[in-house]
Amino acid sequence: MTRNLITCALALFLSLSTIGQVTIPADSLKKHVYYLASDSLEGRGLSTEGGLKAAIYIANLFKEIGIAPAGEGYFHPFYTRVGQSMLKGNNVVGIIEGTDPKLKNEYIVLGAHYDHLSYTYIDGVKVVYNGADDNASGTSAIIELGRALVQQKEKLKRSVLIIAFDGEESGLRGSIDFIGQNVIPIENVKLMMSIDMVGRYAESNSLIMGAMANLTGGIELLDRIAKKHEVKLKEIPESLSGRTDSKPFGDIGIPAIHVTSGIVGPYHQPEDDRETIDYEGMEKIAGLLFELTIELANKDSLVPNKKLMVAAKQSGQPFFRYGVKAHVGSSFHAYPNEFFNGKRRFSYEVGLVSQIKITKHFLLQPEVLYSSSASDYETGNFRVHSLKIPVSLVIASSGGGYNPRVYATLGAYYRYHFSGTANGKSLDFDNSFEQTETGIVYGFGFEQNSVFVSVNFSLGLSSLAKDANMSDFKNRATYFSMAYMF
Repeated sequence: MTRNLITCALALFLSLSTIGQVTIPADSLKKHVYYLASDSLEGRGLSTEGGLKAAIYIANLFKEIGIAPAGEGYFHPFYTRVGQSMLKGNNVVGIIEGTDPKLKNEYIVLGAHYDHLSYTYIDGVKVVYNGADDNASGTSAIIELGRALVQQKEKLKRSVLIIAFDGEESGLRGSIDFIGQNVIPIENVKLMMSIDMVGRYAESNSLIMGAMANLTGGIELLDRIAKKHEVKLKEIPESLSGRTDSKPFGDIGIPAIHVTSGIVGPYHQPEDDRETIDYEGMEKIAGLLFELTIELANKDSLVPNKKLMVAAKQSGQPFFRYGVKAHVGSSFHAYPNEFFNGKRRFSYEVGLVSQIKITKHFLLQPEVLYSSSASDYETGNFRVHSLKIPVSLVIASSGGGYNPRVYATLGAYYRYHFSGTANGKSLDFDNSFEQTETGIVYGFGFEQNSVFVSVNFSLGLSSLAKDANMSDFKNRATYFSMAYMF
């Protein structure tokens, strides 16, 4: 009995001691980058022949390595509209099944997008955006991580999904559609890593593991493994990255980590070529990720932190956000007691905007704007400069983030006019013109990636005329508006 216990303990020790000693060779990583970032694939654009060649290459390697298909095959197609065209993309999805009877039904996702920006013509010469770092580097990493994990799959209690995403450069289309397709029960995904641009460690001298804090205990685990592998970590951002495939997973409450050596090279430029990649640095990063994956696959539980869970309950939209806004358009004066109106003149408004979430579809939107509006006035131009404070109710469709959503606004405003001119003379707010104004505002627009585009209307309800000898007149304005929320 004692001998059996000693034998089991020794076997366990030897098994654990080999974790982290697995080397994912730089030459193997280089081989994949050299193919994926070759001119023959023409930049691996979404729905292009080069992109399809890359997908077939990845799927064939999954099969050769021993990564099983997730579902009936490795390809999981999706369709997305870009401009006037409906394009077909292909996610390549494989699975390494865990060994624990219960935990094998939970998943860790190792993902990397394989698409890039295709090519263009400059002075009649085809220029290919090979995207060696972005993201042939990450794609080669998940291939070789898959190989190493298959070789030691007896150490995996949880299952590991290896996913090569398409359509990342077109708005994270592949990862968004993967979640929507429910290839596996998405609620059983306990952690996701998006390995995106890991080919320039020598230049950045650091690795970023964005949003690692979204996993309870994640920072402590990462620090320990990074020290072991002598990988220098850059300060780890807590918030989800909006620029990689981890974002759709994080938005639904899954701890989602962006793994990158940073944007230090020719990002989205033709010079991002395979000869410029630091393959030895990729080897170090891959070794760290292998050990990290093994440890995560064997933890008793993987729990998101409270902040991520709260954000997920809010459907990816924070309770409060703020940004900047600009209106450009025209305004005029309406004379309700006359047969005419003033002519339209150029007007604009700029300032700050905020949103307070009430429910998923209803928000309160206060704004503080500098406003400059104008109209014809008798024989000259009338212009007033004001502080305008609109407060609106926003009614929005589902969506947000990389998913566009439409919305309508309806509210009221208060304006304080601090200066102005009529016929070249300063406005007399003491005797002739009202210094305050109230009215209603409404508009229609859409939001995508925190950018808002809308058409807005402003209708003054109070007259600007104070002098009893003047005809009542009220302000009207129409604006094309843009805003960005932080």
